Amino acid sequence: MFLQALLEPLGREALARTTLLINHVLSAEPEATRRLQGQVGRSIALAWRAWPGFLPPPPQPQWTITPAGLLDLDEALLAAQAEGLPPGTGEATLTVTLDAADLMRWVSTGMPGRPPMDIRGDAALAAEVSWLADHLRWDIEDDLARLIGDAPAHTLARFGRTLAEGLRSFLQRLRPSGGGSA
Repeated sequence: MFLQALLEPLGREALARTTLLINHVLSAEPEATRRLQGQVGRSIALAWRAWPGFLPPPPQPQWTITPAGLLDLDEALLAAQAEGLPPGTGEATLTVTLDAADLMRWVSTGMPGRPPMDIRGDAALAAEVSWLADHLRWDIEDDLARLIGDAPAHTLARFGRTLAEGLRSFLQRLRPSGGGSA
């Protein structure tokens, strides 16, 4: 209980930052915001499956689509959840469920292709979110280049890729090898 109370404000701040990042990625792709503008006022909830039991449960955020085709985090719902309202109480138009283990596996393999997710709810909004999952990518090197210039951004990105590859290799060595029963 104490740990949950300590981590809850950090989780809300992380969600606020995540919302800014999602909106940054959306706004970099005009087709993404155009598609979402047709879904104004609808909401997208995030649910977790197979969350590690030794960790406190993460917040269950919900975003509303704005007229600009961006996402607005429902802070009131998060506050209500922190006060004991069960997750999933706010009726969302669409729910995106992420499996923690599948997501970590996807990240550890370099995030190839579409993120592993289950999308349920309104068919039209599900089609748009599915398109976003298939087509949006964050070009961190391009963002860094705007801040620090092309050459340093390229060097940092190359360093990041090398570090990620080393981490992937390390994680693969830690995995138990084969040995399943037939």
